[in-house]
Amino acid sequence: MWGWFIAIFIGMWLVQFLLTKVQMKNYQDTLKKLSNRPSGFLGVGVQKQKIGIGVIAILVTDVKGKIVESEVMQGVTVFSRFKSFTKFNGLSLDECKAELHEEPIDLALKMAIDKIEHQMKEKK
Repeated sequence: MWGWFIAIFIGMWLVQFLLTKVQMKNYQDTLKKLSNRPSGFLGVGVQKQKIGIGVIAILVTDVKGKIVESEVMQGVTVFSRFKSFTKFNGLSLDECKAELHEEPIDLALKMAIDKIEHQMKEKK
């Protein structure tokens, strides 16, 4: 009896491990795809929740701080994948910040914007 329980537990753990590796590969591939620009800045924001949906946001801007591309992954399972998020494309970082609130996706976007602004200050 206990042998079956342990075998099922180990099997479920291995499946979770494999699916997590697939999700990490998706994250790395998306990051690599978005960072293949000749110039500009890239910021990643993460909003983890103890209970609820977690969010990862990746923003890419040109050298002037205008958002040119963004992708978002949100969900509670390892089946979540990045999706294009065009709502703020074409806006400056300040314009985007003005439209953000306290939703999980907005908090992840704020973190990504803060990282881009930090990179821009370092470059000056």
